[in-house]
Amino acid sequence: MAELVTSFCKRVTMFLRASGLIYERLYLITLGATCRYAIVAEHGEIALSDPGASAHVAALKERFDRMKLSFANIRKVFLTHLDADRVAGIPLLRRYIPSLRVYGTAAMHTQLADRSFVRALYEKDQDLSAALGIPLVKDPLSFDEFSKGLKIDKHLVENDSIQLDEDVALRSVSTPGHRPHSVAYLVVPHEFAIVDETFGYFQGRNLAAPGGDMNLHEALTSIRKFNDIQLNGIGFSYGGAVTGALTKRHLLAIPQNTEDLINEFTKARNGGFTDEEIQEQVRSAFYSSHTNDYCHSESLNGTFQAVMNQLSKFTN
Repeated sequence: MAELVTSFCKRVTMFLRASGLIYERLYLITLGATCRYAIVAEHGEIALSDPGASAHVAALKERFDRMKLSFANIRKVFLTHLDADRVAGIPLLRRYIPSLRVYGTAAMHTQLADRSFVRALYEKDQDLSAALGIPLVKDPLSFDEFSKGLKIDKHLVENDSIQLDEDVALRSVSTPGHRPHSVAYLVVPHEFAIVDETFGYFQGRNLAAPGGDMNLHEALTSIRKFNDIQLNGIGFSYGGAVTGALTKRHLLAIPQNTEDLINEFTKARNGGFTDEEIQEQVRSAFYSSHTNDYCHSESLNGTFQAVMNQLSKFTN
């Protein structure tokens, strides 16, 4: 075990944006601002988080090749939530890797049994391809192939462990907030959490933007599950990863900023500010971005609208 913990663990504070090694055999893989995380087992097999949309698959293979990782060795995919920009590429990925096994929860399985939900993912995947200006493939997937390929092969429950080799495992932690079925994964022994937007958006050293689209209060409860875990890092869906002191800072900032946002919204409304004025301030403070990544912008905009809807209900 000792050999596994490298000098990377000794970093006091790091914000990582570029693709590369975070800890031994744990990689950050970025395409634009979108992130996924790859863990390479000792025997060479790879576990990959949320692979992305269909339009990401070819670029993902190129990034693997550039990083000297074997795309063909992806054997496990583990899901944080079921947005199209995170999971819609799985059916296409199965074309290239038929032995792929997808890990998620029973709640995700139930959601994917809803044909109308899967149809919406399929259509959103096509929209993303058009927006990104990337053709899906020469032989695009039919809806039937898409729906058959987008399935959960292994259901996880709270604190289930995915053992990757003798030393490295992933532990699932239910983290509703961004979506009802959101899940975080703790990479052991690195104590690195791979999360979705329930943990918000890291917008810089002093800014953490709330990401509880579904429920801000449930997001707070989910984040606080990690208060008693000595995390060494957090891998976000967008923007990169943090390690060292920034990890604790973010875990403290997100609850504080969420509670402040709720309280300040109420004060502003009672103080006579219009909803338009308040919205502009909230967007400017938390959800504005200069990113050129379409998926990142869409996620920020979606969260902004969802958060504003919740805040309005809190004060009605």
